[in-house]
Amino acid sequence: MEGLIGLEWAMKRNFRHLLSILILLFCGLFGWWVVRDLKKTEAQHPSSGHVQGGAAVSRRAPELSGSRPVRDEFQDGTTVEMFGSLTPGEVILRFPSDDSYAKLLGSLRSSPVRLVDQLDPLKAVRLRYDDWADFSDLLAGEEIIAYEALPKVVPTPNHLGLPRQEGVVGFDDGLLSWLGVTADHSSWGAGVKVAVLDTGVVPVAALPGVSRSIAITPFPSDLAKTHGHGTAVASLIASNDPAAPGVAPAAEIISIRVGDESGQADSFALAAGILAAVEAGAQIINISMGTHEDNPLIQEAVRYADARGVVIVAASGNSEQADASYPAAYPSVISVGAVDARGEHLDFSNYGTYLSVTAPGYLINTVWPGDRYASISGTSASAPIVAGAIAATMSHGSGLKMTARAAAEIVMKYSNEAGIPGPDSEYGVGIIDLGRIMSRGLPGIVDAAITHHTLLASERAGQGGVIQVSIQNRGTSPLINTLLETRTPFGVWQFNATMIAPGGIETFSIPVRLGDLPCGKLIEVSSVLTLGMPVDDISPGNNRRSDVLSLR
Repeated sequence: MEGLIGLEWAMKRNFRHLLSILILLFCGLFGWWVVRDLKKTEAQHPSSGHVQGGAAVSRRAPELSGSRPVRDEFQDGTTVEMFGSLTPGEVILRFPSDDSYAKLLGSLRSSPVRLVDQLDPLKAVRLRYDDWADFSDLLAGEEIIAYEALPKVVPTPNHLGLPRQEGVVGFDDGLLSWLGVTADHSSWGAGVKVAVLDTGVVPVAALPGVSRSIAITPFPSDLAKTHGHGTAVASLIASNDPAAPGVAPAAEIISIRVGDESGQADSFALAAGILAAVEAGAQIINISMGTHEDNPLIQEAVRYADARGVVIVAASGNSEQADASYPAAYPSVISVGAVDARGEHLDFSNYGTYLSVTAPGYLINTVWPGDRYASISGTSASAPIVAGAIAATMSHGSGLKMTARAAAEIVMKYSNEAGIPGPDSEYGVGIIDLGRIMSRGLPGIVDAAITHHTLLASERAGQGGVIQVSIQNRGTSPLINTLLETRTPFGVWQFNATMIAPGGIETFSIPVRLGDLPCGKLIEVSSVLTLGMPVDDISPGNNRRSDVLSLR
């Protein structure tokens, strides 16, 4: 492809080969157990226990004689967790204790099954076998549960790469100004290491800060064939190209390739990537990948990073539904959703109580392998923008530095309120605003903003509903006697916000009769703010807002 590469690539999800492997593994293992127990000459296939919803029902091997030996167990009572590998003939195992893990490693010395790789901190191994019977013998007597979940690069919102909702507006090359970056930011992120777990970052002129490349999954022999997703993601963090600028261009990028050319990875690769990032000294890890299946191996790797103070930022996913995406849904991970240039939630962006924050995610210029450009959409783009904002907050050129956790808290605290008041399932705590973050210590900033209009039904039956209008003080000075005027089909309402402290939010409610709503319960509402102080608002554009509302 030449020049601009359009929108974010679509990727097909295909687990049929993995399902076949897992079903074969379970049928073979159970059949071998039956041979041992019933002394039959042919293996019998179980009638149930196949993989469903990401995990197979665990099965305990029948005891031949005497009491069952004592084995270390996970909390669910299983003794081994098994995960599907993208490589045929390979299996990933995790053990509940150092003792059971050591016993497995010891058993391999006398087994034809070969050790491909190991993650000692997670007590996990990747094994390869030529004969299924050898692998069955290695795990004799274990109670096993299997997981099929495979993290993959999240796909575009639909097959055309375009949102279905109307009126969406892209960012193109205007990302930084939209985020409030109006001055030189070339020193932002200096001294901060950000690991990008993705399809790998290839050398391009716009990313001189790539200091190290770790290939958990090997690169193709022809580097030009490397999937460009990882390079595009890294550019949103640290590109110095004015046509596709990054948020923290001075940050050091550690490229960790965990995904292949189809954008897929197995749980071992992603867990290994997280451990490699910690070992390489990364303070922030960006993961623009995800799976809808909870995966204990990945979860344990996330815990490992969190225990060492490393902040993980991950995409919430593009499935257009309230469906948790992992690792974004793990409690210690900053989960990022997407908005367009109007600041509106994009329909494809996953939502839910686990969502932390939102950031730009539609038609954003990025750098592509071969020193080209790509305009991409999706939460894959939103996550690295937040990761870059954390890096910039940690080190913005003043000489003062802070931890990744402290910076992440500031990024969240100074996000702009959006949607219904308080943290919500579509915007999390709000939309990131680097202008507010960087000017938070400057006195005298006045910035009043109308954050939303929402139509809500009353909690009491037959009591109609309310239109809610919220104001946020996004400046550093208190707002005194701010006048809000709201026009609705039912009349004009005026409110006075006596005092709103910096960062504070005040919400006003207008009662309405739902039975009187025109046009199929769609109504137009507009509001305007008038400052009660003789000062200029630095962002007068957000003092006015109009919306067409429907009942939530």
